[in-house]
Amino acid sequence: MSDPMPTYHPHYGPALSDANWVPAPRYLLRRDRVLRHIQMIAPCKTLDIGCGPAALLSEMAMLGFDTYGVDRSQQALELAEMLNTQQSPLHLQTELDPAWKGSFDLLMSFEVIEHLEEDIAAMRDWLPYLKRGGRLILSTPAHPHRWNAADVWAGHVRRYTRAGLEKSITDAGFIVEKIECYGFPLANFMEILRARAYGKVLNQAQKAEKSTDDLTDESGSDRSIESKFWRIFSSMPATTFMRLACQIQRPFLQTDFGNGYLVIARAP
Repeated sequence: MSDPMPTYHPHYGPALSDANWVPAPRYLLRRDRVLRHIQMIAPCKTLDIGCGPAALLSEMAMLGFDTYGVDRSQQALELAEMLNTQQSPLHLQTELDPAWKGSFDLLMSFEVIEHLEEDIAAMRDWLPYLKRGGRLILSTPAHPHRWNAADVWAGHVRRYTRAGLEKSITDAGFIVEKIECYGFPLANFMEILRARAYGKVLNQAQKAEKSTDDLTDESGSDRSIESKFWRIFSSMPATTFMRLACQIQRPFLQTDFGNGYLVIARAP
């Protein structure tokens, strides 16, 4: 059987529906914000830590960025290879190469630090890979009081307050320039649905017996629930609704109404 072929949605970017990975609504709300920040950065050498299937990274490669991705999940990297092209190549590895230190203009890490017991130490280890003044774009779930079954399913160890997140990134040596709280109101509603759905999944013995590391490795590459609805979600009416949701979140980015934080920072 041949490998699943990616599809490229005109508004959602790449998808691998036959391999159970499609862009979920919260991913698209975050993607909208990241791409807007990317527009203000000239194509440059970019590192994505915890790149998962590297959907956004592959879009950036097509825009002329020199893209490197690291992820410990072999399943995620196999999906990323399906999006890899000779015209816009991705450099993919399972771990950071010390020879890369001091060579990147932009470092990205989306939905990673909430999985790490030693989050500050990890970010401190990332800092030397940036050039002086290089940019960091990072995202993570917001609000510890919203902890739910979807966090457990994903292998999270925490969610962040705005102040706690800024302190962690500052303690790691970065200079925080902006924090946005994205996703309101659609991601908040979707989180309730996801919590219910993944609560049922966790009740299955084979899922409940998996370690936090196993859950973490699956969380970025398993979109089996969303894939069931891909044909509907990728339709014109749903696309129109999703584009509207991306616009509606913008007036609320400086509030704490959303369910995720997006940080723009830089190396000193």
